[in-house]
Amino acid sequence: MAGVEYCNLCGMAHFGSARVCPHIQSETQVRQMLDALKYSNEPEHLVVEAKRYLRGLKGNLVQLKKQKEAKSHAAREAHFEAQYARARGPLWQA
Repeated sequence: MAGVEYCNLCGMAHFGSARVCPHIQSETQVRQMLDALKYSNEPEHLVVEAKRYLRGLKGNLVQLKKQKEAKSHAAREAHFEAQYARARGPLWQA
């Protein structure tokens, strides 16, 4: 329903309200935006709201990154545990 929105960060057209811009999906870019807000000439209430949004976004990105790493770690552990179990089995089963 929102229609086409042209992103001021990347210049691409984004549809809807989903976070599809690669700049918003990058923790590094979000940190740079937070740093740039320190020098903004915008009205204070807009800067405060932008900082609040970006801090929440950064927290979400960190949380997603931790979840992804935990899932990857669990998969590696399961793989190594399966290898260890096969190695410990009797030779006649190999």
